[in-house]
Amino acid sequence: MTSASIPLSESTPLTGASDSAAPAPPLRRPADLRLVAVDMDGTFLRTGSTYDRACFAPLRRRMREAGVRFVVASGNQEAQLLGFFPDADGLAPDGVVSDNGAIVMADGVRLLETHVPTDALERVLAVLDGVDGLSFVASGPDGAYLRESETPEMRKLLTFYHPRFRYVARTADINGRRVSKIALVDGRGFPQAFLDRLTEALGGAMVPVVSGHDSVDLIVPGRHKASGLGVLLGHWGLAPTQVAAFGDSGNDAEMLGRVGYGIAMANASAAARSAARFMAPANDDDGVLRVLGDWFPAD
Repeated sequence: MTSASIPLSESTPLTGASDSAAPAPPLRRPADLRLVAVDMDGTFLRTGSTYDRACFAPLRRRMREAGVRFVVASGNQEAQLLGFFPDADGLAPDGVVSDNGAIVMADGVRLLETHVPTDALERVLAVLDGVDGLSFVASGPDGAYLRESETPEMRKLLTFYHPRFRYVARTADINGRRVSKIALVDGRGFPQAFLDRLTEALGGAMVPVVSGHDSVDLIVPGRHKASGLGVLLGHWGLAPTQVAAFGDSGNDAEMLGRVGYGIAMANASAAARSAARFMAPANDDDGVLRVLGDWFPAD
């Protein structure tokens, strides 16, 4: 399924500044603001995957009253992201960009589902199967696939971010499934030399993007948070200049650099900082909520 999109693509000029000492966001809500997009881990969520719901609930209501949409853009699974925002409490986002832009939902309806071609997926899985000590989960429109051989600790970690999953006996059993993202985890971290070798071995079938020190996502070429957000903008008839986006990692960089108000967290990576125009307080200081509190104050 597809929808017309406003292209937040590689051809769109980046608006970010290279100086890591970026200014704070405007104290007043920008007059043209119509959408706020947030990454989750390291951005909207505190360490430990929590946020102040009592604080966010009235902000969410005032955002609706002001005609400003709320979108979650993450590498995580759609089902996991929606679990943070109960609809019964009035917290549900207007749109969700999940699997790093491969799956896009608006108002409860999926606008986009993207997956890797079968032959490309087979090549990728063969490469990953040859890396010792590497854990991963493959995710797509139909759910996630996790190897039975993963340790109990790794199963708990990977299924937290991918609650809709099924086990497979072997890596090869994932072949033929609809896979849009593969999340890699290695406690030893991912040195740039390894990422360079991985990129070469994958041959363009999928593209690695850093989502944390010990986490890397393999994504569909040309699909990232910015492209997914572009689908939503096309659906709602909005322009990138009317968007504020918050992020902290390398997989947020395209999105931060291609919106009117790209905001990196104080705990953000160098890639995210260089793409953003502004800097907010750290995630553990509730940076997103503090900015939104300035923009949507109580009467």
